[in-house]
Amino acid sequence: MNAYDDSTLEAMKNVAYAPGEEKSARFFARDTKILDATSAASAIEILPIAVALEKYTWLRELRYSLVAADQDEYVKQVAQNPDALGYFIRVKAGEKVVLPIYTCYLIDSDHFTQCTHNIVIAEEGSEFHLISGCTSNKHIVSGRHIGITEYFIKENAIVTSTMVHSWGEEVEVFPRSATHIGKNGTFVSNYVALSNVKSVQMNPLAIIEEGGLGEFYSVIYAPEGSSFDIGSTSLLKGEGASTQIISRVVSGGGSVITRGMIVGEEAGGRGSMACNGLLLSEKGMIHAIPELLAKNPQLELSHEASVGMISREELSYLMASGIDEEKAKSLIIEGFLDLHIPSLPDYLQRHINAIVKETKAFDTI
Repeated sequence: MNAYDDSTLEAMKNVAYAPGEEKSARFFARDTKILDATSAASAIEILPIAVALEKYTWLRELRYSLVAADQDEYVKQVAQNPDALGYFIRVKAGEKVVLPIYTCYLIDSDHFTQCTHNIVIAEEGSEFHLISGCTSNKHIVSGRHIGITEYFIKENAIVTSTMVHSWGEEVEVFPRSATHIGKNGTFVSNYVALSNVKSVQMNPLAIIEEGGLGEFYSVIYAPEGSSFDIGSTSLLKGEGASTQIISRVVSGGGSVITRGMIVGEEAGGRGSMACNGLLLSEKGMIHAIPELLAKNPQLELSHEASVGMISREELSYLMASGIDEEKAKSLIIEGFLDLHIPSLPDYLQRHINAIVKETKAFDTI
């Protein structure tokens, strides 16, 4: 076990990466240095991406097959970066991994750009939960994180991916991810960001084959000065493919664009999305952009979107119970952001709830 200073340990804690927490496998990188890449289970292979590319020639064909190397300027920057930073995770066919796999990226140098590329493979019939934390140390004034992740979910495999972000006020973040979900496979993506950040821009893609399922949940709190442009795109490529996109967004003065797009191609496809926002300040903005594109008459696609303010009725009710106004507002926000993600382990849900409750930004509302 590596010894980490108190500041690093606190940054880890903010994204649910506790060094003492029991894990099936773990990966930790600080700036460009990989400090840990260890598996405690024979069912899991976890390697630095550079090592994996040397070990498996076939992996070179998978790399950039879902996220094109020339997709945009940020992906190009990673593809051209001489530092091959990232992880390769593979869970063997038929293996059901009980304990989560944890990964964490930390920016520890000011004005530093961290470029990462990860590949995750769930072989046929496997099942596991990947918890990814991305954060910056408290002394960081500004920086940039560009993270590419390609997920390959094979037939009948089940993968839950939970990403928790905690950044500094001047950090820019550009995740780029895509997932191929095989026949009757399942991919559940959870994204949580509840702290200051300069900007986050992402729109993960899921390509869902016959009988597959892709679910996307996001919980966002945007303090003043922050900017989020987030979304999810699901391509229902196979017959009977389905998807669900759900987001909860609170703007405490930040700018938020929430996008959701479902494209249905084959019969029996089902998709729904719900984008709900709570606007707390005139300085903030929430723009919900749900889109549906049906290419087959035998599809069921639906969406709903809402943006509003704190209910005066709820506020009055709580205050009538003896709760002061500021505390009542905080309780309403906590309840709104408590999405109850069905695939999340209880301990991680409690951790996320604690982050929501302790968010200092609520004190200024």
